[in-house]
Amino acid sequence: MDFSVKDFNVRLRTIKLWEIIIAVVISFFLTGFVEGYFNISSAELEYVLFFCFMMVFFLIATYGTTGFNKNVNDLFKASSILRVLILAVSNMFVAIFIQTMFFPLDSLLNMVNSISLPLLDVVTGTNDSLLFIFEMFSAIIIAPISEELFFRGVLFNRLKIRKGFVFGLVVSSVIFGLCHLNYPDHISHVIYTCIMGMTLCILYSRTDNLLLNMVVHSAYNLLSYLLVYTPLQYLILGGEFSSLMGLLLISSLIFIPVYIIYFTYKMK
Repeated sequence: MDFSVKDFNVRLRTIKLWEIIIAVVISFFLTGFVEGYFNISSAELEYVLFFCFMMVFFLIATYGTTGFNKNVNDLFKASSILRVLILAVSNMFVAIFIQTMFFPLDSLLNMVNSISLPLLDVVTGTNDSLLFIFEMFSAIIIAPISEELFFRGVLFNRLKIRKGFVFGLVVSSVIFGLCHLNYPDHISHVIYTCIMGMTLCILYSRTDNLLLNMVVHSAYNLLSYLLVYTPLQYLILGGEFSSLMGLLLISSLIFIPVYIIYFTYKMK
């Protein structure tokens, strides 16, 4: 990283891949040490600890920079709010479609691997509401911040600088998708997470504001929770609003591919 660079957004682009790898390794071992010392068995808590250690690295890496306040102010512009809504909702409908298409294969993999997540235990009553709230906080707040800093702020930036925009877009998004392979909907989750990663790379390149990415990512995860744990799923999958939801689904299936192809061609 180049500490002579004072702009927050530009400083992020100076963080080297080897620097972030070292930070990941150190954070991993520190998390393991704390986990063993305090006998921690929660995967979500382990993730939070790892994130906290990584945030120390990013705080050091961006120390003394300016321009962060401008990024915050940009979040409240009408154009930014519209972008957040369009990308979060469109990616959600694309995810629903892909989940439906790959449901038989994902179900087969679940039978083979017998994977169980704490979140699913909450639904079946084998965990308490406090853990559910903690996991929801992790998904809506912690994951968007940490994943956007790592995958778009560092990985995408470095790959783009070395090999070009298209290479950075594709490789960082594929890695982002593969990191979500351990979810119940294995194949579909990787695919739609990869697609969302591409839209976030484009958004970041167009705005140079990683905070906007974090808000889109957070809004998407929030919609996921609402879809699973509230009656929102019934509004989307059926009911009196089914026609409107169908229109939004078709629009999303057209918009997201066009968005990715158009801006990839334009920015390569």
